[in-house]
Amino acid sequence: MAGFADDAKHQDDFFDHYYLQGGTYMHYTDSDDYTGSKIFTSIEGVKSNDWLYGLALFDNSFGQFSQYIYTGTSWNYHGKFEGFHTKLTAGFIHGYRGDYKDKIPLNNLGIGPAIIPGIGYDNGKYGADIIMLGGAGLLFTVGTHL
Repeated sequence: MAGFADDAKHQDDFFDHYYLQGGTYMHYTDSDDYTGSKIFTSIEGVKSNDWLYGLALFDNSFGQFSQYIYTGTSWNYHGKFEGFHTKLTAGFIHGYRGDYKDKIPLNNLGIGPAIIPGIGYDNGKYGADIIMLGGAGLLFTVGTHL
């Protein structure tokens, strides 16, 4: 029975905390094809070793409901640049359909791979990030640790 109790404790401690964020994005260029609300929200489970696992929900540039499921890590610069971090995530994007399915590389099955970098600042309770969306634009987010 001790093994069962250890397993239950391990499951309770899988994530150190959660990070909830929301934001909006802007494009580098303008296009008549761009529609939608440009609203973004995500939840990340963060481990004590700075690895994270997340799900983002958003309307893509073309007004289509889309999802990004990902894993990644962040690097904190304690001491020299207290509060600043860089982040790199990799995962899969779903939701680019019809005339816009080719806007995501390798989206043959309706799901395309993505690697997304970002930089940000975090004061321990709240954070803000600028996330690079390839050659398309920038995503600006604010969030809170739960």
